[in-house]
Amino acid sequence: MPGLFEGFFARHRKGATLAALVLVSLVCLMISNRTLVIKPKEIGLSVAGFFQRSFTGLFTWFGDTAGSIGQLRAAREELAAARARLEEMDQATREVLELRRQNAALKEQLDFAQNLPPERIAAEVIARDTDNLFSTITLNKGSRQGVKKGMPVVAWQGDIEGLVGKVVLVGPGSSQVLPLYDPQCIVSARVDTTRDEGLVAGQGKDRGTLVMNYVKKIAKDNIGYGDLVVSSGLGGVYPKGINIGRIRDITVPAYETSLVLQVQPIIDFDRLEYLFLVGPEGEAPPPAVPTPASAAPTPAAKP
Repeated sequence: MPGLFEGFFARHRKGATLAALVLVSLVCLMISNRTLVIKPKEIGLSVAGFFQRSFTGLFTWFGDTAGSIGQLRAAREELAAARARLEEMDQATREVLELRRQNAALKEQLDFAQNLPPERIAAEVIARDTDNLFSTITLNKGSRQGVKKGMPVVAWQGDIEGLVGKVVLVGPGSSQVLPLYDPQCIVSARVDTTRDEGLVAGQGKDRGTLVMNYVKKIAKDNIGYGDLVVSSGLGGVYPKGINIGRIRDITVPAYETSLVLQVQPIIDFDRLEYLFLVGPEGEAPPPAVPTPASAAPTPAAKP
């Protein structure tokens, strides 16, 4: 079929062209017979209205965009102010929680202090000094409050009282304590369950444990892991029966006549805040002497 139409148009090309021209002429005549009125004024108004609407829409878009940018800037400023207020509230909350914790700790220590015998002095840790040769804990009580060199120092953690060390330096309003973990701090001690005695010394804070020497080898079968080690009271420096720690390792040297016990301190020295200095039994500390700044002024003599 396509070949047939192509052959037909090839043979009658002139006739087909004439027919097409006639058809176009008829269409033109039909269009020319209709009324076509061109009004330049209306065309101008239409064009002007188009441009006016375009410019109006453009200016409206710019105005809306500028307003959105201003609202976004204001929203950012409000967000920054809200964040600042939130940080202030968070800081205030942390401060309140810290005050509550301190109040709870002070109440706990106050309850202990009210039940203390008169020869004990409550003190607060105000500084720590740890090095390879000499370690100290500084307290806020000194000679004015009755603190003396050589006083044993204890602390309560939970419901357990443990030995901390002894006073080695005393000033008018502060004192320094040699802690139990210092190698120069040596305590006469005994295993609470078997009553076997020895000497406990520190190995430095980094070692984390104490060592108990001079415990007779024959006690090996009676001493067990976890047994409590307490002060023996021998030597007159530390009171008898204060908790020191628990046995965590037992070593039997081949050519020694005594055991070597590794002792875990019962006190966590990193959490120490309030301590108690122990005086001789029956000797109450003297009343606190007011400092010159806190002493009441002497009234002036009348003329």
